Amino acid sequence: MGIKSKKDEQYFQDFFDNAPVGFHVFGPDRMIIDINQAELDMIGYSQEEIVGKKTWVDLIISEQKGQAQQHWEELLNSGIVKDLPYTLVHKEGHYIYVLLNATARFDEKGHLLNTRGSVLDITKRREAEQAAHNKNIALGEVLARVESEKKQVKQEVADNIEQLIEPLVVKLRRKVDVSGKKILNLLEEGLKDLTASFGSKVSSPYLKLSPKEIEICNMIKRGLSSKEISDILNTSLRTIDNHRNHIRKKLNISQKDINLVSYLQMM
Repeated sequence: MGIKSKKDEQYFQDFFDNAPVGFHVFGPDRMIIDINQAELDMIGYSQEEIVGKKTWVDLIISEQKGQAQQHWEELLNSGIVKDLPYTLVHKEGHYIYVLLNATARFDEKGHLLNTRGSVLDITKRREAEQAAHNKNIALGEVLARVESEKKQVKQEVADNIEQLIEPLVVKLRRKVDVSGKKILNLLEEGLKDLTASFGSKVSSPYLKLSPKEIEICNMIKRGLSSKEISDILNTSLRTIDNHRNHIRKKLNISQKDINLVSYLQMM
């Protein structure tokens, strides 16, 4: 029995000393009374500098000392604490991010004998998460800048249309016949679409509309009849009807009771 007990003790001591995670034991006064090599390597101290000389509070950043007191009281009340994030200060001054788990050991009268803690170094994971977070922030800033530039370009286009092209359209309207005015109406509406979303929506690669179908969509949206469209494009009425059928199929409304004019106006 004594031999087995001694072997068990040697086994657990070897496990404590050589585990790949940090292990420590605190006394009732919170002083560190034992610590393994893995945790010493984390903080850069020797065992002589730590054992009997430092507490957990001495090893963490000052901002966490208040929560350390709360966790100590929780440990005494419940006997266990799990996955507590802490920031240790290395002997050379840099930070080590860890997760602390601990249990408390009491005697038969309920008096605290010691606490046993494990410390997992999550510094690399924390740094990777921070790097990803910084990239997301940078990406968000780039996207916001692109969106701002798009709005600026859109406004500049609208201003140029208003100042340079619309006056010419007004002059042309005085000199053309009814058929010509219809074409001018289409031109004016098309110019407005340059600063609206309709043009980009109907030309989306997902819809796979041909340039001619996009042109006809624009006319349908303006309320022109198939006859009027055929006259403007100088093509047959049957051709325009075929285009309308193809457009409905590509918009996935060919089998639905949906008015094409209304549908396009809502895009």
